[in-house]
Amino acid sequence: MEKFDSKLIYITGGSSGIGLEIARQLVPQGADIVLFARNRDNLEKARREIEKNKKRESQRIMCMSLDVQSDDNVRQAMKRAVEEFGIPDILVNSAGIGHSDYFENITYGTFDTIIKTNLYGTRNVIAALLPHMKRKGGSIVITSSLAGLVSIFGYTAYGTSKFALVGFSESLRAELKPRGIHVSVVCPPEVDTPLVIHEGKTIPPEARTVKNMGGLLKPELVARRIIKGIRKKRYMIIPGFLAKFMYYLQRFSPGWMFRLSSDLIARWGAIKAARG
Repeated sequence: MEKFDSKLIYITGGSSGIGLEIARQLVPQGADIVLFARNRDNLEKARREIEKNKKRESQRIMCMSLDVQSDDNVRQAMKRAVEEFGIPDILVNSAGIGHSDYFENITYGTFDTIIKTNLYGTRNVIAALLPHMKRKGGSIVITSSLAGLVSIFGYTAYGTSKFALVGFSESLRAELKPRGIHVSVVCPPEVDTPLVIHEGKTIPPEARTVKNMGGLLKPELVARRIIKGIRKKRYMIIPGFLAKFMYYLQRFSPGWMFRLSSDLIARWGAIKAARG
C-alpha cells in the first residue's frame, strides 16, 4: 500500500469507467488524485464520490476539465495543473472512445474522431507533461486494448487507434527508461463500462461473437490489475485469462488466430444473425 501513499496521480478519462475505478481504489491507499475529463459536472460528481474514502484529511482530490483532442487545450490545462497541483508521480491515460461497425459504415469524421481521441489524445497529454516528469521520474500508463494486439472483425477504426498505441508505447518505453520513467500499456478485453454501451449500438454480430471470446470484465478487476502492474513496474498488462490466451495464440500462432477469430467465429456470428 505504501507504494501510492502521498503520490500525485493524474488520470485522464477519470470521470467514468476504468479511470474512475482506478481513482476509487487508489484514494484509500493515500494517493492524491487529479481527475481529467471533458464534462465538468461529471468530474465534480466523481470527485465528491471518491473524496469520501480518503485515507487522511490532508489528501487532495481534484479535477480539471480537459479535451484531449486539442493539443492547445491540453498544453494550457497541464501547465495550469502542474502549477496548481504539482508534477505527477504517475500519469494514467484512460481517456478514449469506442466504436464498432462495418468499415463501409464508418465515416471519415468518425474515423478521425476515434484516432484523435484515442491516439492523439494520449500523445497530447504525454507530450505536455513529459518535460516536467523528466525532472522527477515516475510512471506513465497507456490504455490500449486487446483490440490493439489481436485484429477483430468490425474494428477497423478503433483497432487502428489501439494498435498504434501499442507501437507508440513500445517506442516510448525504450526512450524513457534511461530517464527514470517507466511505461506500461494496458490491453484489456471488453470491460463493463459506458463505452461498451455506446459501442453496442452499431457493433456487427460477427464482432459481437468474436469479442465474446475475450470475456467481459468488471472495471473493479481491471483497475486492480492495472494498479498491481504499476506497483510491479510491468510493461504489458493484460487483465483476464481469456484475453491472455488470445494474445499468446496471436503471438505464437497468428495463422490459427486468424482462422479461429476472423474466419470461423465471425462466420458463425453472421450465421446466427441471419437466423435471427
